[in-house]
Amino acid sequence: MEYMATNKIISFLILPFKVYGTSMRPGVLMMCKICVVLLIAHGFFGSITDSFIPFISSLDNLNQYPNLLEYFIKALFILGSTSLILNYKVRASAILIACSIFLGILASKPIFRNHLFIIGCVFFLSGLTSKEDTPWLLFFQLGLVYFGALLNKMTQIEWWTGQFMHNWLSVALENPVYNSWYESTSSLMLAKLMSYSAMLAELLIGFCLFVPKFRLYAITMILVFHTILFSFTGETFGYFMEDILIILIAFREWPEQPIQIDYRMSNFNNGLVNLIKLLDFDRRFTFNKRFKAVGRGLSATNDFKFLHGKSLIVHTLLSTSGFYILILCLEMGIRYLFNDFLKYIFLLGLFWILLLLLSPIFFDYLKKVRQKKLAVNHEFE
Repeated sequence: MEYMATNKIISFLILPFKVYGTSMRPGVLMMCKICVVLLIAHGFFGSITDSFIPFISSLDNLNQYPNLLEYFIKALFILGSTSLILNYKVRASAILIACSIFLGILASKPIFRNHLFIIGCVFFLSGLTSKEDTPWLLFFQLGLVYFGALLNKMTQIEWWTGQFMHNWLSVALENPVYNSWYESTSSLMLAKLMSYSAMLAELLIGFCLFVPKFRLYAITMILVFHTILFSFTGETFGYFMEDILIILIAFREWPEQPIQIDYRMSNFNNGLVNLIKLLDFDRRFTFNKRFKAVGRGLSATNDFKFLHGKSLIVHTLLSTSGFYILILCLEMGIRYLFNDFLKYIFLLGLFWILLLLLSPIFFDYLKKVRQKKLAVNHEFE
């Protein structure tokens, strides 16, 4: 009896880290849970107030009842967040969280932030997305974000002349690399190049997000674009970059069936298996020791049967909720423990490591595309 009770307690304690067995796709639920953590960490709950300079002036009438609106919005957020974290009615929970964000913004202009509104839309659209459907609403939203950013730049002459980029890099950020260039050339050529590159990237990303067969290219461009931008400027634009990268988790296709991984005994494989077991809260992966295995000593079944070596490792890690929790803890730890230069160095290292870690997915996709083209050409011959 004590053993069963202990198991129930453990199962309940790890429930917030599980993403399977709900009415949401695992990737969408993982994204929503991380967004809840970030909202709390970034002080959204504490920023909720009664009506104060509201977008809708009639909300001021509720100030006759002190704390009524504040407590109502906070209750919505607590109810939605708690039930979503515990995997109960997750789609309805996401909509409740979205309502708390929208009401909080409408009640108080000072708490409005672009990234907060984007996250509110993410929760709302996630609640409308069923487990069986591709999260096309989220693709559509992200596409609009990039097209909106592009339109904003195109309507400002400073972006075409390079003056905006020059003022931002030289005056606001005092970027030493850019200032060295400008002092030696007195030219806005680099500023123009960066301005045009940013607009072109946003155009391509927005377009590719709306075309299903190009979406992997869009995701790759997002990762590369923001990593390079951070490398050069050290800016994440508040929490915008963070939000965008978290949204990408929803686009990940998680395996529908449990996966068995066969592995050859070695120190590396043993350590890797132990790591995956630690990160796999849903227990979707089982392991079998073998003396012979494919590639670098790893092979798998079901959805991962065509994956080997580095690609199998990457896809496996990306299919465990613990991996995203680990990255989140690292990122938040760096932000809160270090300042300025050290924070930039550690975040830069983290972003580039993640980019290199994810690269096999893109190269495997290019390889498949090339093989299909060769097969089609062979048929015609």
